[in-house]
Amino acid sequence: MQQNSLARSLPVVVDDAIGDEARHHLVDVVVGKRIKKRRQQLRMSQTALGAAVGVSFQQIQKYERGSNRVSCSALYEIAQMLDVPMAFFFEGLQEPATAGNEDLDRKAVLGQRLVDAFMAMPKKMRPRVISLLAAFETGD
Repeated sequence: MQQNSLARSLPVVVDDAIGDEARHHLVDVVVGKRIKKRRQQLRMSQTALGAAVGVSFQQIQKYERGSNRVSCSALYEIAQMLDVPMAFFFEGLQEPATAGNEDLDRKAVLGQRLVDAFMAMPKKMRPRVISLLAAFETGD
């Protein structure tokens, strides 16, 4: 659930050049541009980079445009081939919003307290508590 809220908190780039208004996540676009920039600095072709990491040059093109996401393992290999740390691809990106996370953290703590209290009960009593909770849920 936290992943979905994180994904919604970051902007999406709409690419009109493709024609079908494909939606690309801002992080994918930024990472792709940094891959391209570093590859060009090293005067490395897309074909050479693709061969080194085990993907086609077309896949490298898609990574560089941000239309395909780079998996962690592929990004790790790309970073090694381009002689940059993994952080290079993410430097300067805005930190994800944490306002929604405070409420989620509070609920997680309360939920954990509830689980701990339930587990501290005698085993014979637990089915009765579950029945009581079920009665509240159905409104009986």
